[in-house]
Amino acid sequence: MFKRANKITSLLIAAASVMSLVPAYAADVKKIDSDDGTVYNAVAYKDGKFFVDGEINDDEEAYYVSDGKFNKLEDIDSGDDADLFGEKYLDINDGDYTVDLDKGSITDDDTKGDTADDASADLRKKIKDDTDDRYDEDFANNIIDENKDDTEDLTKLNILPGAKYKSPWYYTQYKAADKAVNDNVNGLKGTDASKQFFNVYTDTKGGYIDADYNLGKVKVTTTADGASTKTETIENTNDKYDAAGKDDALTASVSQDKILTQDDDYIYRLATIKVNVTTDAAATARISEINGVELNPENANDKPQIFKVENDGRTVSFKAIQKISKAQDSDDVDGAKYAKTVTTYALSDEDGKNLDAKDLFLNTDGTINEDTKFTVANGKLIAYNTEMNEYKKVVVRAYSLKTKGGYYYADEEDESKEDCEVSSQDDKTSAVQTDVDGNLWRLDGGYIYKFDNTDDWDKVYKVDGSFDELSVYDKDNIAAWSEDDDVYSLIGGKSSDDDNNTNPPTTTSGWVQAADGTWTYNKEDGTKATGWLNLNGVWYYLNTDGVMATGWLNLNGVWYYLNPSGAMATSWLNLNGTWYYLNSSGAMATGWLNDNGTWYYLNTSGAMLSNTTVDGYVLGSNGAWIR
Repeated sequence: MFKRANKITSLLIAAASVMSLVPAYAADVKKIDSDDGTVYNAVAYKDGKFFVDGEINDDEEAYYVSDGKFNKLEDIDSGDDADLFGEKYLDINDGDYTVDLDKGSITDDDTKGDTADDASADLRKKIKDDTDDRYDEDFANNIIDENKDDTEDLTKLNILPGAKYKSPWYYTQYKAADKAVNDNVNGLKGTDASKQFFNVYTDTKGGYIDADYNLGKVKVTTTADGASTKTETIENTNDKYDAAGKDDALTASVSQDKILTQDDDYIYRLATIKVNVTTDAAATARISEINGVELNPENANDKPQIFKVENDGRTVSFKAIQKISKAQDSDDVDGAKYAKTVTTYALSDEDGKNLDAKDLFLNTDGTINEDTKFTVANGKLIAYNTEMNEYKKVVVRAYSLKTKGGYYYADEEDESKEDCEVSSQDDKTSAVQTDVDGNLWRLDGGYIYKFDNTDDWDKVYKVDGSFDELSVYDKDNIAAWSEDDDVYSLIGGKSSDDDNNTNPPTTTSGWVQAADGTWTYNKEDGTKATGWLNLNGVWYYLNTDGVMATGWLNLNGVWYYLNPSGAMATSWLNLNGTWYYLNSSGAMATGWLNDNGTWYYLNTSGAMLSNTTVDGYVLGSNGAWIR
């Protein structure tokens, strides 16, 4: 092991090292004691477990900390790069070793690389087995998007941002087949097929979704001859939809600008949606409304609309945030699997006008702001940037993705701009971190703050004023330190006054998986939760024995559906090709249903009817009442 110059030898004895025990969800700001010792890098994990690289007891070592004990990781040298990967792993020196943060074990396996290789192989096999005419037959002949950074090779799998301490998801691109281009799929007709591609996301087992097919619902109104109008709901990029003009048709395309982040169930990206009126002759129809918002191409007001109107009103494009489910739809497009649900939210306010903080997404010249990072917490999309303003400031905006009168938009909160510590010019985000639940944390002036997911910060801990680096797993497991001042604190685990032989173990709250694969949830008092449970805005149901319910659930004659993750389903649900609708309360709908102006009929079992007549009203192939 090597010695770093100009470091004060730590007086800390490893066997007597202490960590501060802080009650979970304490209401008041808690003062955290600090320990002497030089920490170069630390990674917090759950249940009071940490990776610490530093000078402890006059030795520069890498340590695994559990229950207040510092255990040397013999194969890891102090100063080795240690990057968090997946739910519980540290990737050491780009695959030289892997540290299991849950067990403290070390292997010489390249877990990060092996996982990506396995995911790539599984994806290629499923793509080859599934697809007919959507992708080029030479699946190795993907392309590199020339607009991306040189470090991002789209011929390979790249890890999706977000979802810290979660199983990784990857993205790549597959070249479009000639048939897809010739059939005007995704707006590709008339372009060079060699430069067209589809964005694909996949989990570690090759459970993929094609992200460029499903658009959700984009309602487009066209006007022809100054009088006749027609409104169509565009749901995908493959089909043509009727326009107001004779023989005119509507088509739509989507292009990916930037993958923003992810949570357990969804991937969020910034995309450009383009809608076109096409015809074999001279088109007469013009696009007059998008999702009920009347277009104002002159942008005469003080806050312009986000819609870009071109081609004499026959082409309209706009930036949007797409919320894409990780679950596959039961159907496919030319054999390729696509997302079960996609919701397209215009990057605008409820009136279709520019957001106040549009610059968090886009630079003034319209290019993507690559400095802004994103997270999802308590159902809100949160954008944060530590480089767009003066040094040592973090700018944060929270967005609720909403719908009003059929218009899907981003409702932005007030901007928060606060000081934050920065340990070096090269690492501007070391004291701004996200946790396992997507919450945002910052360190400044001797306090650790948690963003309230609206527009303010809550003080949680008082720490040493010299601290300038931070690692957060959750509220009860945090590491903070100052390398220059040779001091650190580990929040979690046991305190120095604990007697390991006499004190009972601390009960861990949260989800617990049994040997049979079932899940229960321990409350703070150690008892199992039963009945309905709301965690960060997501509802779960725990049976009387505490076991988490999945699938259909009947409570007092009301049916609910719990996804495989246990999360209560809302909105449209496709099960084995049958569509159901779950209200915002989770209750299954029956009878007539008005969804954003479109009527559907759900029979007594909840199944949506199609290609039939009910009460004299004709239902089309998509279940919608044909007016």
